[in-house]
Amino acid sequence: MPIEIFQQRQQEFTQAEQAAQRQYNHLAFWRLVWFISSIAVVWLLIGQDQQAGAITVGVIGIAGFMFMLKRHQTIRRERDLNHHLAFINADEAARLKRHYLRPETGEEFSDPTHYYSGDLDVFGKHSLFRLLNRTHTYEGKQRLASWLKAPALPETIRLRQQAVDALKLQLDWRQRFEALAYLDETVGNSPESLRQWATAEPAPLPAYLNSVRFLLPISTAGLIIAWMVGYLPGLVVLLALVVHGLVLSQTSKLAQTVSEQTFDITKALNTFRSLFKHAEEQQSESPRIQAIKLALLSNGHSASQAIGRLSSLTDGLNYRRNPYFYLFFAVLTLWDIHYLFRLERWRQQHGPDLARWFEALGELETLNSLAGLAFAHPGYATPDITEGELMLEATAAAHPLLAPEKSVANSLTLTGSGQTVLITGSNMSGKSTFLRTLGANVVLALTGAVVSAQKFVCSPVHVFTSMRTQDSLEESTSSFYAELKRLQTLIKLAQPQTGTTEVDEHGSASPSDRTPMPVLYFLDEILKGTNSADRHRGAEALIRQLHRTSASGFVSTHDLELGQLSDASAFVRNFHFQSDLHNGELQFDYKLRTGICESFNASQLMRAIGIQIDMAKS
Repeated sequence: MPIEIFQQRQQEFTQAEQAAQRQYNHLAFWRLVWFISSIAVVWLLIGQDQQAGAITVGVIGIAGFMFMLKRHQTIRRERDLNHHLAFINADEAARLKRHYLRPETGEEFSDPTHYYSGDLDVFGKHSLFRLLNRTHTYEGKQRLASWLKAPALPETIRLRQQAVDALKLQLDWRQRFEALAYLDETVGNSPESLRQWATAEPAPLPAYLNSVRFLLPISTAGLIIAWMVGYLPGLVVLLALVVHGLVLSQTSKLAQTVSEQTFDITKALNTFRSLFKHAEEQQSESPRIQAIKLALLSNGHSASQAIGRLSSLTDGLNYRRNPYFYLFFAVLTLWDIHYLFRLERWRQQHGPDLARWFEALGELETLNSLAGLAFAHPGYATPDITEGELMLEATAAAHPLLAPEKSVANSLTLTGSGQTVLITGSNMSGKSTFLRTLGANVVLALTGAVVSAQKFVCSPVHVFTSMRTQDSLEESTSSFYAELKRLQTLIKLAQPQTGTTEVDEHGSASPSDRTPMPVLYFLDEILKGTNSADRHRGAEALIRQLHRTSASGFVSTHDLELGQLSDASAFVRNFHFQSDLHNGELQFDYKLRTGICESFNASQLMRAIGIQIDMAKS
């Protein structure tokens, strides 16, 4: 069981973290002892006028201290990795119960005008994004959000499914991939400024500086030595440093610009190097993963090698931000010029590839997110994506955002265009939840993820919902008019198609006013903001109008008369949820049944809160 696996791994990584912490503490103690002992011995040897021995011990002391420092850093990194791995498994166990330890909700990607994301809880505190998200980089989060907001084409979905199937059982690789990203939270920052620098027009430095950057520091070093031994006055050295300053002034503006463009992400580049290296080590025959690994190559170099080099260069350049370093060392060595030449060479060689590397890494993170859901829920189905007429077959489908032990599964099949399924039922019986169950699973299926069902067959569709329309004081819009505007969008989207589907770089189809991909709609209590006569007349007209398009979908309603449409129209089918009254209490089984609902509970609910229904008749 996944819950047992996650709990066991959490315990193992916690123990490993504690062991590493003990090593870290012991080494910290002995490093301090080594440092104090080395100083003490050097001091004693100097006091005994044994300078050669003091120098020898000093060198050995420094070398030993640096070795122990390096070892200390390695232990700290393993400690932190084990800490993050323990947290990841705790988070995975919590997700099974639909609790989330990670704070990211995806709210920044929400859009009130989107076709379905608001109604189907794609983003938010309790959302599909939060259920899926195992990304950490900026590109990874953007990619996951874009996949959830637009359906992919069938071939793209199948490639993603193959990748998910290949990754889901590679638990060690997947969790370490995620843990590496935790080592530096700045990996989530946008790399846009770095991309701008990498793809900007070439800014070659004057050719003579390539020689001056070596000759001038060497000459000045000679002048300093001559001054120290008394051959030259200090004014000569001072004049030489002025020359250094004049030379640096020619590149200071460029150095400042490059520093600003790279500084924010410099800290994260070393972590990116580890992520790229881990990605390059992924072993899978999946065509999509193989394509990602191929994208991480450039001019015979791997992305991890190139990013490692860039990390060293940007880190070196940004030493200039320390005023003491700049004054006492950077000016003397012409530091900026050395690093600007090296960075320009790096940019010419790898700059055009940088955006592709980040995008590939983001895609792998997103596939890892889908694989995480598949591993955590082995009973979920991999959808069968069909081509041709509109098709939706859900067998024992439950809402993916409900904990499995709390959800109730239902089955339904919808085939062909121009079809409407009417769902009637009493209050709180499950109508809205059922619509969201189908809609959320369709979104997951068209993302490439597994779905909460025993079997799920789906054709590519543009999902559209109208379920939570609200008024707007800012726009002076009533909830009824807001719903009308929403339905107007559906009517335009469902018009007979004459155009072509727009496909973005991620393989997702972007809906437009005219698109050959059919629309699957979910409408909850439509036109509820007007009187019953107008509501019935308008709802019937809308259903008949949508019948003349390629759109099909679901409408929940309390309007029993609307259910009579099925008697005269073969394109309408009736299903319902019901409630039963036992010993004065309402009971719901949330099971979908055929036909129109015969029992409603509004009167019982009103009585329960104290409204004297029977007295209204007198």
